[in-house]
Amino acid sequence: MNHTLKNKYFTQLLVLVLSLMADLTYAQSPSGYAEWKAMQQAQDQQLKTAKNAKKQNVQTPNSANYYLSRPTTDSKSSQDRVRLNSATVEQLQVLSGIGQKKAEAIVAYRQKNGLFKSIEDIQLVKGVGPALFAKNKARLAL
Repeated sequence: MNHTLKNKYFTQLLVLVLSLMADLTYAQSPSGYAEWKAMQQAQDQQLKTAKNAKKQNVQTPNSANYYLSRPTTDSKSSQDRVRLNSATVEQLQVLSGIGQKKAEAIVAYRQKNGLFKSIEDIQLVKGVGPALFAKNKARLAL
């Protein structure tokens, strides 16, 4: 029994020594640890640059959205807007909260009462209130 216990400890000691030697060999090899450390430092620098750029709201080439910038929600181009006086039922349905029935009601109101004089006049259509108007105000045009 004593002999098997000594073999067990000897085996564990041998594994420990060999693993330490392997780590030291890897750390001293020029293509091992030094290469990894250089790559890790470069990666850390890229992350730091990206973090600083994000704080300053600057787009960097290393960021994930470099080629596909996210559109701003503040200003909509005239192409993105829905023209109340000429939009079809299908075009009106792209607005938030406007389904088939409300789009048809907007077109019917326009045919009955004439063209809208301002975008606020859409609230005169039954079913379109201030909340719905506020949601879509940035996307409306005459």
